[in-house]
Amino acid sequence: MILNLINNAFYTVSEKAKLQTAGFEPLVKVITKNLEDKIEISVQDNGNGIPDSIKEKIFQPFFTTKPTGQGTGLGLSLSYDIVKAHGGELTVKTKDGDGSEFIIKMPIV
Repeated sequence: MILNLINNAFYTVSEKAKLQTAGFEPLVKVITKNLEDKIEISVQDNGNGIPDSIKEKIFQPFFTTKPTGQGTGLGLSLSYDIVKAHGGELTVKTKDGDGSEFIIKMPIV
């Protein structure tokens, strides 16, 4: 599930780099935090971000923004389901054009 988030982050910064935006330097960060009763894992990128018009659909099965043949639309859906099945939550903070941050919070057991 984390690998999927990282792969998506690499994909979006790569796509933004192809636009040859002056001064753009691709960046993907993974940050972990101990929140006493939970662990937080954040995957951040400075890619293209997610438009508000599709943000609510990204965790739905078979929804993808990738071109045909490059994605099945199951990665985020499965990641979301795995996190939920283990009592956690998966959320996204994003701004179209400015990157995204996917945050996993899992209970410490």
